[in-house]
Amino acid sequence: MTERVLVLAGADLTCLGGVRNLPGLQVAEASGQLWLRGLPPTGEQPLAVRALPAHTAYTLDAQGRLFPAGSATPVARLPELSWQAIQSFVPLEMPTAALPAQGALPYRPRLLASNRAEPGAGLLTTLAAWQAYAESAPEIRLQPLRFAVAADGRVLLLGTPLPPLPGQELWQQESLLLPAGFDLEAPLLGPLLAQKLNPANDGLVLLGEDGSWEKVALDNLVPATRSAVRLTVERFGDE
Repeated sequence: MTERVLVLAGADLTCLGGVRNLPGLQVAEASGQLWLRGLPPTGEQPLAVRALPAHTAYTLDAQGRLFPAGSATPVARLPELSWQAIQSFVPLEMPTAALPAQGALPYRPRLLASNRAEPGAGLLTTLAAWQAYAESAPEIRLQPLRFAVAADGRVLLLGTPLPPLPGQELWQQESLLLPAGFDLEAPLLGPLLAQKLNPANDGLVLLGEDGSWEKVALDNLVPATRSAVRLTVERFGDE
């Protein structure tokens, strides 16, 4: 036997925070359930693991077969799932995208209407629209996406393909995200602004049509899973 596998209800996502710092754990979501793997196959599990509200526990062998606890007969095979490190799947805090504008520019950059078509790199939409989509979309459509949520309920989505949601499509130049149909007034401004507003290259800078800007730290973008969306919505509801 190679490892133990636990299955939890999707609603128990927050419980995984107690095992977030255990090394080697991976999580996947499928059909409203959370699968946790990477646990030692023998010996007593850590207290945090024993405290998880798992409704099913398996032992996994090298052929990918699942054995119920205490049984020598396999009952299924480990499904083909999109596994993520638990630290990525369970963020420390609710993702927050909208940060106040940082620093000051000697002028506000001007954006002009442009006829140039650029591929979409991001989308600004609402939390309600994003929640409705995430609850019904196939998981294969969520896997390429990352998201962050602002305090005012705006949602920034990044990835390809972008979901068909109402909102403002964005295209990327350097580490800048500009509204579709607009461009900077001078071609050389892109690299200069990126260096000025994002010198450590640790985030993305959202530029508004009026030249306003806000920086989104890359650490605030989390993988788009149904559980992460539900957790975000729940935390917003608690505020």
